[in-house]
Amino acid sequence: MEDELIKIWQSSPKVEQVKFEKSRLILDLQSSLLSLSRLAKYGILVEQIAVIIIVPVFLYSIYWVPHLLSKIGSLWIVAWSIWYMSLLRRIKRDKPQEQDQTYLDYLNQWKSYLGQNKKLTGSALYWYILPPITGCILFALGFYLGNAMGFQRFAVHIGIFLILAIIIHFYFKWIIRTVYNPRLSKIDKLIQVMGED
Repeated sequence: MEDELIKIWQSSPKVEQVKFEKSRLILDLQSSLLSLSRLAKYGILVEQIAVIIIVPVFLYSIYWVPHLLSKIGSLWIVAWSIWYMSLLRRIKRDKPQEQDQTYLDYLNQWKSYLGQNKKLTGSALYWYILPPITGCILFALGFYLGNAMGFQRFAVHIGIFLILAIIIHFYFKWIIRTVYNPRLSKIDKLIQVMGED
């Protein structure tokens, strides 16, 4: 059956082939963007809940922990968490919406939005990984220097922080390769097909 459809498609006039290709690309892209929207909505919600939990915990530790470096680390994590919450809100707000616009404009908005998020994800080492890891290291260092934690325990904590940083870094590389690149490629192809009309 599929072979017959391919033969019919190949024997049809070029205009019909382009229309079919465009329809197929539109449906495929819409499905892909819908699944990405759902995933992003869930991801942003989880991250916001994490921030809502982290901020009070580290605010309390500023008051409770006696070590100055641990207080600085806690304050650093709180400040980063508040900044990160504002970034999540901006990402959520900037998501393209279907309004009174041409489909080509809609595609270009998605292309811009995904391109910005891809760039942001590509630089996550500097804004998502290093700031909280630095805060956690300062927090643990305060305990170690204040003789509340032995060197072996301190080294284990640092090792865990560094392993988490490496895992998150490669996870974001995987996200770029499997989430952003294929969708941007589909958008580019559809923009090209629509430009041929």
